[in-house]
Amino acid sequence: MDGSLEGSLENNGKFELNFKDTGNYWLDSGIVALFNAFDKHKKLATNLGVTVKGRRFAVEGPDQQTVVQFISQVIDNLVNMNYITPTQNKDIWYDEADGEFKLYQKTNFTPFHSALISGVVPSINNKLLIKDMNADLNEKFEAALDSFNEGTEQKAKIGPKQASNVDKAYVPMDVPKLSLKTALDFETGKNNCSFCGHSIKKGANPTGVNYPWLTSSNKLKNFNPMHKGKLVMCGYCEAASIAVYDLLRYHINGDRLFVALPHAESLDELRSVWNDIKSYAPTEGNESVYCNFTEQKIPTFHLSENFVYLAIAMYQSIKDYISLGDREDKDAWQRFTSKRWYATLGVKTQSLQFRRNFEFARFGDMFLFFDQVTEGEDGVDLFQLFSDLFVEKKRGISIANVIHREKICEKMLSFDDISSEVERFTFEKGRPVRGLHHFVKIYMIISVKEGSRVDENIVEICESIGDRIGKYSYFTKDKGVLFGLRNSKNLTEFLENLNSAQFKMPNEKYSGRLRIPKELLLSINEKNWRQYKSLITIFAKNPPLKKEEKIEGEEVPDETGEVKEE
Repeated sequence: MDGSLEGSLENNGKFELNFKDTGNYWLDSGIVALFNAFDKHKKLATNLGVTVKGRRFAVEGPDQQTVVQFISQVIDNLVNMNYITPTQNKDIWYDEADGEFKLYQKTNFTPFHSALISGVVPSINNKLLIKDMNADLNEKFEAALDSFNEGTEQKAKIGPKQASNVDKAYVPMDVPKLSLKTALDFETGKNNCSFCGHSIKKGANPTGVNYPWLTSSNKLKNFNPMHKGKLVMCGYCEAASIAVYDLLRYHINGDRLFVALPHAESLDELRSVWNDIKSYAPTEGNESVYCNFTEQKIPTFHLSENFVYLAIAMYQSIKDYISLGDREDKDAWQRFTSKRWYATLGVKTQSLQFRRNFEFARFGDMFLFFDQVTEGEDGVDLFQLFSDLFVEKKRGISIANVIHREKICEKMLSFDDISSEVERFTFEKGRPVRGLHHFVKIYMIISVKEGSRVDENIVEICESIGDRIGKYSYFTKDKGVLFGLRNSKNLTEFLENLNSAQFKMPNEKYSGRLRIPKELLLSINEKNWRQYKSLITIFAKNPPLKKEEKIEGEEVPDETGEVKEE
C-alpha cells in the first residue's frame, strides 16, 4: 500500500529489507561495500536488535524504522571514518556547558573523495554573536584567541566567523561537522527508481555524488524526448552509491582522477571477486592518499595508461600470493582474471567531468603475458619499464610527455600490434629503455592478436639484424643505416636499405657481418614489412646488453645503452 516500506514482514513478526542486484557495476559494488560496512558494525546491530543476513543481502530488525536507522547510522559512520580526514588547521568554538572557549580540529574530505564528493557545508545554527558578549566573556574570548594563535603554526589565523561584519561575527557553539545529505527513502509509492526500478514514494534527487556520470535533465531529454527529465533514487541505491567509494580502486594526479571496479553476474559472485581482490591484491593500510592500488608513485594522466598501471599493480600483488606454475586457488584465480572491469577518467575543471570510459575482460590473458615477460634472466621489471615510457623534457613529466605510453597501453588493452608506436617512442626517447627489448619480443610472439602476430623465428631474425645494426651505430657513431631503415616509405625502399646495410657492414668488428636470412625475404610482403622494420629498429635502439657480452679491451654501451668514455 502507499506509504509502506518496500520490505517484508517475516513469520516471526520482524521486518526485513532485501538488497538485489541492479545490473549497474557502480551500484552493485556499492551493495557489496555496504554489507562489508554492516559487518564492522556488529555491536550497533546488537544494540538495535538488527540482524544482518549477509548471504541473502538482507537486513532484519524489529520494525522498519529500526532497520532504516541502522542503515543510516552505518552510512554516517562510514563517511566520517573513511571519507573525511583532519586538516592541518583548527578553529575556535564556545562550549556553553563549561563556559570555555575551545579548539576543534577542522576536517575535509580526503583528496580522492573531495574530487568526487561535495559534502554539505556544516550548518551552524547555534551561534554566539560577538556583539552579544558581555565584558567578562569578551575578555575571556580575547585571551583565548591570543593563547590559541600564539601556540599554533597554522597559516590561517584563529578567529570568529564572518569577522569582517561586526553585526554578524560569531563563534559556533557546537563543533561544525562535514556530512553527506541523504534521504534513504525505502517507502513504496507510485514512482520508480531510475536506477533499479524499485517502486518508490518520493526518493532522493541523485547528484554526481551518487552517480558520477549523471547528466542534466535537459541533456536527458535530448537523448530521449519522452523522458521526464527528472531522476529519482531509492534508498537501496542511495545507500549503495555512497558505500561504493570504500571499495573503488583510484589514482589521482593533479586534475586527473582515475577509478576502476569489477562487475559480475550476481551479487554473490561480485562479493567473491572483491574478497579475492582483498586477499591477493590488498591495499588496506598501505594506500597513499593519491593512489590506493600501489605504493609505486608513477605519474599517469590518461585512461589506458592508468588501467595498465592498475593491471601491473594487481599482477605484482597476485604474484606474491599465487605461484606462477601452480595456481593454488584455481577458483579465485578464475574469478579474479575472468571478470569484466570498468574504468573511467575524470578531469576536474570547474567540476569533475568524466570524458572517457573503458571496459576490459581479459585480465587473465594480460597476466599470462606478464608471467612470460617477467620470468627468467631476461625478466622485466614491469614497474620500472612502465615508469620509463616517457619522453624526457626540461620541465619534467607532463601530459604530452607520456602520450606514447598512453598509445602503447591503448593498443595493449586491445592486444593490437604495438611495434609501430614503440618505434616512434624509441626514436623520440633518444636512449634505450631497460626491458623494452624483451617486452616487445614476447608481446609480438604470444600476446598480440592473431592477425598481427609474428612468427617466433621471424622475430628472432629481426632481433639478430637489429642487434648488429644497433652495435654498429653505437660504436661507429654512424646512424645512417638505422635512420635509413626507419625512414623507409615502402617495401622496395626498405629492402634496398637492408641490402645497402649489408655492403656498409661487410665484416664490422663490433657487430659482425650483417646477413639477411632467406626466411625473412620469403615471408616479407606489403602487409607485414612495416612490422619487420619497426621490430628491427626497436631491437637496434634497445639492445639486450649483459655483462658477459662485453668485448675485452673495447668500449661498450652500459646497461642504459650509453657509451662510457674512459
